[in-house]
Amino acid sequence: MLKAALTVLLSIQIGYSQVIIRGKVINQLDKKPIAFANIGIVNTGIGTISNVDGSFSLRVPTPNLKDTLRLSGIGFISKNIPIQSFLTQEVVVYLKEHVTLLNGVTVISKKEDNKTFKLGNRKSRGGTLETDTIYAGSATALLIENKNPFQKELLFPVYLQSASIRIFRNNLPSFKMRVRLYSVDSITKSPGEDLLNKSVVLESTRRNGWLTFDLSEFKYLISKPFFVAFERILTKTDRDQIAKGYHDFIKKHPKRLRIDTIVFEGKKQVRQQLGYGGIDLPGTFIGEAPGESASKLFSCYTRKTSFDKWEKVRGILAATVAVSNQPPTPQTNPAIATEKPCSESSAVCVAIQACNDFLDESNVNGLQLCVSVKGEIKLSKGFGFADIENNLAVTPDTRFRINSVSKSITSAALIKLASENKLDLDAPIQKYVVSFPNKKYSFSTRQLAGHLAGVRDYHENDLSDLVRNQHYQTATQSIQIFERDSLLFKPGSQFHYSTFGWNLIGAVIESASGQSYLDYMQEQIWKPMQMMSTCGDDNTKSISGRSKFYDINGEKNDYGDFSYKYPGGGLLSTAEDLVKFGNELLHGNALNPALTKKLFETQFTTSNRATGYGMGWFIGQGKNGHRIWYHAGDMLSSSSSLIIYPDDDIVIAFLANSQEGVLFDVEKIGEMFFKK
Repeated sequence: MLKAALTVLLSIQIGYSQVIIRGKVINQLDKKPIAFANIGIVNTGIGTISNVDGSFSLRVPTPNLKDTLRLSGIGFISKNIPIQSFLTQEVVVYLKEHVTLLNGVTVISKKEDNKTFKLGNRKSRGGTLETDTIYAGSATALLIENKNPFQKELLFPVYLQSASIRIFRNNLPSFKMRVRLYSVDSITKSPGEDLLNKSVVLESTRRNGWLTFDLSEFKYLISKPFFVAFERILTKTDRDQIAKGYHDFIKKHPKRLRIDTIVFEGKKQVRQQLGYGGIDLPGTFIGEAPGESASKLFSCYTRKTSFDKWEKVRGILAATVAVSNQPPTPQTNPAIATEKPCSESSAVCVAIQACNDFLDESNVNGLQLCVSVKGEIKLSKGFGFADIENNLAVTPDTRFRINSVSKSITSAALIKLASENKLDLDAPIQKYVVSFPNKKYSFSTRQLAGHLAGVRDYHENDLSDLVRNQHYQTATQSIQIFERDSLLFKPGSQFHYSTFGWNLIGAVIESASGQSYLDYMQEQIWKPMQMMSTCGDDNTKSISGRSKFYDINGEKNDYGDFSYKYPGGGLLSTAEDLVKFGNELLHGNALNPALTKKLFETQFTTSNRATGYGMGWFIGQGKNGHRIWYHAGDMLSSSSSLIIYPDDDIVIAFLANSQEGVLFDVEKIGEMFFKK
């Protein structure tokens, strides 16, 4: 289970007495209220935002009563008024509209293809919640520049299309947020002047995922780096609800609050974090990528209130902008293109929406889904990115790691060799792998294939047992990793899942066939079944269409050499190839049908307990009650799933280039395609 750190920002109020001042902000031209105007004392944490009707109230500590209050709205000229003016009455403040010239659009005779690029940080590993009890106007700004990843074809100037922020978790009925653009201050390098002349606020009921602001109407031309900022619009009711929920939670779980001080760029910053369990606090958690690695790639600033100082922070906002080399129009803006609403009867449309939602709600960069019904592919589609750095999208031809689904693929070789009388599944393993040391007990290939042989799996507390760098030319060579280890138990007495056991099966295949494992699989299994995209994940070769892979922090990481475990967890494939394989097992003639059925018959321990595992396949019932044959797998950089519904004649394959893909509900996809 993945756990996310929740950073909670809390304004601690000093014990001064306070005076509440009230006012209203009005447009001088049309006398209409200005909603969500910024109000506060410059360079302090004292500030708020006006309500929809322009009204506001603000608690001012007595030491600040002689200060000046600044009132400002996007597109309006700010005004400074002494706080003393508010002490005896509610003050109506009129703001004058700020007239600015829009960017001129230059028409170039040479026609260029429209190219859209995304800049910013897509990664997040947790969320930040604002829990201020009194003030408002907090915002977080991310520096946008052409880097991380560098877009080779992006040439400034470009037009702004949209801006998006990742909502990690929203527990309010609805929330409001404003997007702002700022120049880069030439001295402080923090957010400088407002670049937009209009307030752009969205109200959303979204629980999580990406919230996108369409900015195409501005036709804003960008020629240099800038900040995109997102400002929380919290009413007093919102703030009271959030504060009460936070204080009630801490009172109930005091040990879950950890307060420490970190040093970031030479300055001390107080950080408050809640351990797992604070995710249900009222409020809206904003996605962020914490840690030193993210702060090396991006620059991020926050402020607590409307006119507080911007402070550089280590946690990096999950936010992006889309830009284009052509002037956008709201109707044709590709950055905000939306899927057509799904009809209830369209399983394909609903499944596509489920994948898009998962991509938005998780930290997975790219995934594939393929579904067939009665041997016919109904859906095969790629989502997200196979390579973030080079902006390469996932297609149905992108090759992913299939992890332990490799065992299911390898099981076909056992049936093929057994049907040709080249392999006795019940003979002692040394009949085929003579170099494998004798153990206290003998065991067979069938027991290996059912995880009943007593061969160990990876050492859980030793990452080097899982991530290896030595390259092996054959499966037989790779068994040296575990060949001298003792068996964990008497073969047949227990079920113990073991990838190393399947590596030994690879050596059996090599001996029985007279070929290397990969050569045999290519010639006798993948080629006859038209699985043209399936191969070993050989890092000594350049493999076309291979996805990049990403660790739990969203960083690119291949995690070693997979040649030591091709048969049990080291193959590359596509969702389409896996579905072809599933249909071959259901309907094909490449394998002996009678022997193929043995793959899906549970094995039993010596005490006659069913294991729910045949040879390379789990078997049983899905949570929806339908009979399934299935296998799933995950590595530190990838995840995979293959499900066959034999009674419904449905095959589903799912692949992702991140381990977080294990959270995708593949069985839910099955439910969409069941016969009504």
